[in-house]
Amino acid sequence: MNMPKGLKYWTADEVAECLNGIGPDLYRKLWDILDEAENPTPLGGDGSNGTVETPDGRLDLDNDDKAGHWWAKITPVEQATIRDAYIAIGGE
Repeated sequence: MNMPKGLKYWTADEVAECLNGIGPDLYRKLWDILDEAENPTPLGGDGSNGTVETPDGRLDLDNDDKAGHWWAKITPVEQATIRDAYIAIGGE
């Protein structure tokens, strides 16, 4: 299943926390994916301690907690659940 275009900027924890209907098993799986990320998206902040001040630093698709990196690691049923929840909030 193809990932929705706009979802590419979402991190695993954003999907877990911001989309309805994910369910507890997929929720935990998404957080596990985040925990395993070797190059996670830096948190927003003042630029110290590995944080970033600008949105550009948070939108870098090379961060391996972004959907483009973990989409293939989830089952087709999980992909459909996320796709449907994303579309329900107006995502495309």
